[in-house]
Amino acid sequence: MLARPNPSVVIFFLILLTGLVALPFVAGTYPIKLMTRIIILATFVLSLDLLIGITGLVSFGHGAFFGCGAYAVYFVSPESEAANAFVALGAGIALGGTAALVVGAFATLTRGFYFIMVTLAAGQMMFSLFHDTDIAKGSDGAFVNVKPELAFHGTSLLDFSDWHQFYYVCLFVLVAAYFSLFGLVRSPLGRVLQGIRANEVRMSALGYDTYRYKLAAFTVAGMLAGLAGALFASIDGFVTPELFNWHQSGLAIMMVVLGGAGTLYGPIIGAFAYALLEELLKSASIVGPLIADHWRLGTGMTLVLAVLMSPDGLAGFLNWKRPRAIRASSGGPQGENITIRAMHVSKALSTERLSKNFDGLRAISDISIRFAANRVHAIIGPNGAGKTTFINLLSGAIAANAGRVLIDNRDVTGWPAHRIARAGLGRSFQLTNIFSKFSVRENCALAAQSRKATMWRLLDSPYEAPEARAVDRALSVAGMAERGDLVAGEMSNGEQRQLEIAMLVASGADLLVLDEPLAGMGPEETQRVVALLRDLAHDHTIILIEHDMDAVFAVADTLTVLVQGELLAHGRPDEIRANQAVLDAYLGREAKAGAVA
Repeated sequence: MLARPNPSVVIFFLILLTGLVALPFVAGTYPIKLMTRIIILATFVLSLDLLIGITGLVSFGHGAFFGCGAYAVYFVSPESEAANAFVALGAGIALGGTAALVVGAFATLTRGFYFIMVTLAAGQMMFSLFHDTDIAKGSDGAFVNVKPELAFHGTSLLDFSDWHQFYYVCLFVLVAAYFSLFGLVRSPLGRVLQGIRANEVRMSALGYDTYRYKLAAFTVAGMLAGLAGALFASIDGFVTPELFNWHQSGLAIMMVVLGGAGTLYGPIIGAFAYALLEELLKSASIVGPLIADHWRLGTGMTLVLAVLMSPDGLAGFLNWKRPRAIRASSGGPQGENITIRAMHVSKALSTERLSKNFDGLRAISDISIRFAANRVHAIIGPNGAGKTTFINLLSGAIAANAGRVLIDNRDVTGWPAHRIARAGLGRSFQLTNIFSKFSVRENCALAAQSRKATMWRLLDSPYEAPEARAVDRALSVAGMAERGDLVAGEMSNGEQRQLEIAMLVASGADLLVLDEPLAGMGPEETQRVVALLRDLAHDHTIILIEHDMDAVFAVADTLTVLVQGELLAHGRPDEIRANQAVLDAYLGREAKAGAVA
């Protein structure tokens, strides 16, 4: 999670801010104008860090929203009188946000490389729109004849043509934008955005509609970029289609990476460092005409050197981190917290003729079964039997070709994974699927927050009693109460498996669908998790895939045997042991393998 800046970072920025506030008192017009441009650029780059560093969306079309904000000032500026400053800046925010909403509605449907390509294409389309048409003077650019101002009864209260006033307006916007985004990112909503960046699949499985959250972040970033663009248009009173070009976005991405993505303050450092370095290398009187003529080469070499020296960006030089104290991992204390609880009626799950084909290959064939509430149900079968495909159908990870899935007689067939999760089904994955860079408590907090109905509620207090109690209860139930502050990725495999279960408990899920929860565990860890599963059955319905037959027969109330995508048998463990078809197809083979081993 985004941490508070450490003291060295705070001291650095206090010194920087003091210098910026004092600059107009000691500098001439050119330094003020230069620093105004850099401050506006820093605001623009800060908006991009919300996407790249916080949400994990690398946008090559972000410059388009900056351009929209700049052109918005042109659109609202009358021919013969001054434009109202609030109207001009508001127009920049509105047009930048609207463009981001439209582009994001399509772009956030994709991921990775495809997201980059969609944003790049959208930016170039908007560049062509303003470059090749007469919508705003075409390729020649357009003049903002009168700079925005704020007046009251004929008295000018704020005049953007006054460099001192405009400079302080831009500085105020940058500071306000930073603290606004800092508050947003440290709120429960910001925690969700960081969770999406770390593990979008897990977030969806917890019940979050990741599409809406990514679209919200994309739109907010576009609004802030539009505000920066509106300020930029007010510097010289001239806008050009080049503001939409992908080069503008590429430059901003470079500054984010140079400064340190995901820190918010790092991209500000990156913007100042790059802009000042460029200005220095362009000055022939300082570095000489030879270097000035090839300033791009000097800039490139300097940036490469900076990245090699600090892979975390320039912010890494300031943000010295003390090693996190890791408590010793032991099995004893974890088992002590597992206690028997009063019975709570959970939900049942059933399927009716459920089928799934992959390119003509029948992976699941006409499976009809009912998993009763408050029981542990194990699904077994040889490799390739369709077990994981079956639970992917139950959890909404993939869509069925035929049949139905019902939770307490409620048809959830075809629902997306996040909606099924909200209906009470939580799942773990075959490979451990947690937020490895977050603490154990932060993992469970993300799960507990999924109970909230809308993203707007996530802007409430970051610490609410019901969610805190859910987290404490989940950690206690899973035997991890003493490990809340540990970094999840630094724990053993068995502890990470327990954490996955704790997250499902914290999410409030009644149905727990677990894919090989005992995989990679030693005997001691296996016994602990088996005891945990038996305890959880008092208020949950558990469906698990597992290959450890000793553990399966120790924990399961019913067994379901799948072979080649078909239901071979379903019943109590003793019935399955005595089933000759099961012995021939699976259990007999497992017994022989064990004897050979």
